[in-house]
Amino acid sequence: MKTKIYLSVILSVALVSVTRAQVSPEIELGAKGVMSGNIVVDNANTASAVSDFSDSQILLGFKQKLYSAWRGQMVFGFQFPDADSDLGQVFFNHVFLTVENHKNIFKLGRSTTKTIINEFPTLRDDDAISFNYSLNPFSIGSNTQDNQYGNVIEYTHIFRQRYWFTFHGENLANLSSPTDFSLNAFGASFLYIVPGSQRWNRNVLQRIGMSYNNYLTDRPGYSGYEEALKNILGTVTINVFPDPVHFVDFRIQGIYNIGFSEIDSINSYRNYVKTPYFSTFGTVRYLYRKLERPFIQVSAGMGYKSFSSVAGSNQFIGITNIFYRLGEHFDLGFQYRYLHNYGETGSLFGQKQHRFQLALVYSIDQIFNNQFDDRNSILNLEHGYIK
Repeated sequence: MKTKIYLSVILSVALVSVTRAQVSPEIELGAKGVMSGNIVVDNANTASAVSDFSDSQILLGFKQKLYSAWRGQMVFGFQFPDADSDLGQVFFNHVFLTVENHKNIFKLGRSTTKTIINEFPTLRDDDAISFNYSLNPFSIGSNTQDNQYGNVIEYTHIFRQRYWFTFHGENLANLSSPTDFSLNAFGASFLYIVPGSQRWNRNVLQRIGMSYNNYLTDRPGYSGYEEALKNILGTVTINVFPDPVHFVDFRIQGIYNIGFSEIDSINSYRNYVKTPYFSTFGTVRYLYRKLERPFIQVSAGMGYKSFSSVAGSNQFIGITNIFYRLGEHFDLGFQYRYLHNYGETGSLFGQKQHRFQLALVYSIDQIFNNQFDDRNSILNLEHGYIK
């Protein structure tokens, strides 16, 4: 009799322990420190030096198994914005919840917006922001985060683990109506993406797709669909030399901003964003993998932006960098950027600029109570240059 009682107690304790293990969350801590010394030489050949820690951030995520084949996730994150922004000392870039299963993802909260559909091997994700992001028409241009983050509602359906179809609605920062949190942008994207677990098979085609954005702007003399600002993004990533040790890839993205044809002058940032233009940015990257680990990466990129309604006004950018891995997720890097603005863009932003950066970057991704795959690793929410 006593033996039966003891067995019952042991089974009950084991059942409670298993139940607790099944419903306890997975906790993920992500952090990235980006420290660089910047030397900027402007059009007048005057130089300035600054210690820059912008885009350093901390991310904290929780994943929970739900009472079905679904799981939930909650993420909180903040970063340090650019020193010349008006966002204060700390900017909350991620505060959201997701519910997902194998093929569907629902996302609600504050996070990255669908203003870019590829990732480029630059030191910071905003190094070429005027060329590879669909710019926020409600912004005045003082904060790069206005183009990268917003309050979002998203639904994604994944076909055959490689085809991502997403509908999105967004509330982008609008300084003229800072307390208006209604959706002011929406759109859709369709992307073919090779899963991370298959990336080392080195397929030639890694990513291809398109995206459409529609911004609910005010356009004098127009109404309905014609009042909105619209643009289309297209991208492709291919493995030029898919060797597992000496690896070369090519990435390019183009943005066609349909814009407002009546704007014939770029005399303000909002006209700069709303005038019709075509922008493209591409990079060639060489990655040397030693003992199955990234060791050295070298990349070079170029971008061009032309405005069809403002003759003689265009922009050019060139970026080259090298990163050396000192240890696990700890990198030493150097980057040079050259920017040249022609015509009215030169009057608005300055004609040319050289920027030299020596940087240290450290990324952390620590998981506690590991239960799930890494499809939506918390560091995937943000920019990474060695992958």
